[in-house]
Amino acid sequence: MATVEAHQVCSTGVEQLLGRRVRYQKHKPGRYLSVERVPKEAFQIKTVNRFGSRVVLNDGAVVMENAPTVMERGGRIALLLTTGEELYFIVE
Repeated sequence: MATVEAHQVCSTGVEQLLGRRVRYQKHKPGRYLSVERVPKEAFQIKTVNRFGSRVVLNDGAVVMENAPTVMERGGRIALLLTTGEELYFIVE
């Protein structure tokens, strides 16, 4: 799953996803990443909110217990959490 990480030379913050139109691809689950409300069709990332260490995208569509490292390569966005969990989107 970490092919994006292996070929990426720099990373960015989750705020850089604002306004991007993406589609859920897959995730590596764990206790600290909630993707139950992620739409299966393409959607735009409209909000990124931080509550302490928690990061919430689109008013709860994605909830992460800590800020991820965000990497993009070839139209694929990877959100890599320090807990080992991963979330992948395809850019539309």
